[in-house]
Amino acid sequence: MNKINTNNFDFLRVVFASTVAIAHLIELSQINSFQPYLKFFNTRLAIDGFFIISGFLIAKSYESNKKLKVYIKKRIKRIVPAYFFVILLCAIFFSAVSTEAFSDYFFSKQFWRYLVANLSFQNYIEPCLPGVFEGNLICAVNGALWTIKIEEAFYLLLPLFYYVIDSKKVNIYILSVSIYLVSVVYFSYFYYADMYRIAKQLPGALAFFITGVMYYRNFEFLIKWKHYFIIPCLVLFVLEQYVFSTYIFKPITYGFMVFYVAYNFKWLNNFGKYGDFTYGIYIYHFPLIQIFVHYNLFHDYNPILVSILLLFFVLIASVLSWYLLELQYLSENRKLRYKKLYRGLRYQ
Repeated sequence: MNKINTNNFDFLRVVFASTVAIAHLIELSQINSFQPYLKFFNTRLAIDGFFIISGFLIAKSYESNKKLKVYIKKRIKRIVPAYFFVILLCAIFFSAVSTEAFSDYFFSKQFWRYLVANLSFQNYIEPCLPGVFEGNLICAVNGALWTIKIEEAFYLLLPLFYYVIDSKKVNIYILSVSIYLVSVVYFSYFYYADMYRIAKQLPGALAFFITGVMYYRNFEFLIKWKHYFIIPCLVLFVLEQYVFSTYIFKPITYGFMVFYVAYNFKWLNNFGKYGDFTYGIYIYHFPLIQIFVHYNLFHDYNPILVSILLLFFVLIASVLSWYLLELQYLSENRKLRYKKLYRGLRYQ
């Protein structure tokens, strides 16, 4: 158990969240000198990495306590408080940057449609607030939140997956391969039909999640043979990703690359010892970038210095969110551990 708990998932999640944040900064700022660097910040790989880690860790969490009520309660506490907070915060305070009059803003049908759609995780129905960011590249308040509904779907599907395998109705490997193949076929069909926005939704994303689940279920085997698997997986991933542009083995090969980094490089094991700021980085960066773009800060001042300042604000927002909001909803053991660390930091 100690072996499986000693990992670099905290480090990887920060890397993935930061990759998404920097990619969005480059895209939304529209600074010409930044654009050549966009290829180094692949948001698709970052999000797929999140889905793999999610499958691994959520399966681990569920197997530790298969009481459905406990499981759902834990998942809600981890996702919903900060998510609702950022939705409501933006809805209220972005009235200050809206072109609409104050009264018109709050009584607008678009405002209430935004609240209902986003609080129910259906961000695509209404991503914009009335009169907000109309001069930006896009008016979306928080374009990064589309993945949250997929995560929520994963959380709901996992107990069903375990119900089927625990009831012995279907062999776990047959079920997993079936889910994987359905996901790959779905993604490939819509991707090659030039409908990527549909391809990346469910069930297209399921192949990465189920890969994470199965890597957890076969942890001891993979740990034993990890140094033998990594080179073939790396080669096959590069061929699929950059030569043939196919998707068949990408979830497996990329998933193993994530797994390999997670269980090597021991000097990264304590990366998240002071808190898990990943979720905050992910949900706060987009609206902060949009605010900077709205006030034309990237073009009026040195864009590099402005970008550093922006990323600093994102980090501050994430740290505050962790300690003042997210931490309050963790299990008592984790809460106590982080509060002790926090008190220790205050008096250093």
